Amino acid sequence: MLLGTLAACSDSGGSGKGGDASPEPVGKRIRTAAQLGTLCSDIGKGHPKAAEYTGDGPHRTAVFQTGYRTGRAVAPVTALVEDVEFRGLPEVSKTTPVSAVELLACAEGKRGTKKAGTCDYAEMGDLGNKITIPKYTQGFTYTVYELRTGRVVKTVGKKTQWISDCPKGSAVGRGADGNTPDKVYGQLSDFDAQRALKDLAAAPAR
Repeated sequence: MLLGTLAACSDSGGSGKGGDASPEPVGKRIRTAAQLGTLCSDIGKGHPKAAEYTGDGPHRTAVFQTGYRTGRAVAPVTALVEDVEFRGLPEVSKTTPVSAVELLACAEGKRGTKKAGTCDYAEMGDLGNKITIPKYTQGFTYTVYELRTGRVVKTVGKKTQWISDCPKGSAVGRGADGNTPDKVYGQLSDFDAQRALKDLAAAPAR
């Protein structure tokens, strides 16, 4: 099991006549910011109903991290980094409509080998029992897209931004082997995202 508060999402398309897949158009399938994470892996021609990226900043930006949370993670998990706001714009939350978002920032994680302290959690089923798990850094690089068109606006930072915040969660479950995760990896916070993207979000559209 991963951290108790984490959940995996799956995306499925419809099926057309004759057995050929006929997925819904992206404009119908993705309506809120919480659903934009699927575009980090394949943005294609973007989202036709996104806000136009134009004029002076700031530009409302949805930020996702695709990274690892525990040592057991086989595949990275994509999650919205909430409460990110730029120069007074409202933060992008899970329910923010796509029509209010101009930019999509996708932060891709790389597992680090440097230990950066520990994280404490309660054990599921025994909240009085504290579990301490070694914490390792995770590196992130950002690709920022114009959401309406899918165009790459910028890859932010030539150097990887190494993060060591603990994964959120109040409890850790045991895996099939009866053991807790052997390590956790640093996660992006709203502050990390704001610091990395503030100049681009505040600048005139390019």
